[in-house]
Amino acid sequence: MKWKQSSTPPAVAHLRLVRPMKFVLHFTFVAMIFSTMLLSSGCEEKTVATDPSAQSTPGSTKILEAAELVGYDGKALRRSVDRIKDANEKRGQQMEKTAESGPDQ
Repeated sequence: MKWKQSSTPPAVAHLRLVRPMKFVLHFTFVAMIFSTMLLSSGCEEKTVATDPSAQSTPGSTKILEAAELVGYDGKALRRSVDRIKDANEKRGQQMEKTAESGPDQ
């Protein structure tokens, strides 16, 4: 038995096969771009303005008290860090005074 091969004109093949595939390809491409834009707009990083003077105050070490949750003495840790920060600040002020007075001659 021999199969009869039917040939369709190229114009008919273009109408039935190529056009729908082009539409699906374009639609998929547009949908991917749109969904990427939506996802990336939700992932913008929010910047928080920090006050540099608030970082040098003793209250900024309050979060160290949370160390009690993992077994450390949070209050003692906070006091220790506060003392270190105060000593560092005093030393910085002394160095500024020394620098302002100029070299001894």
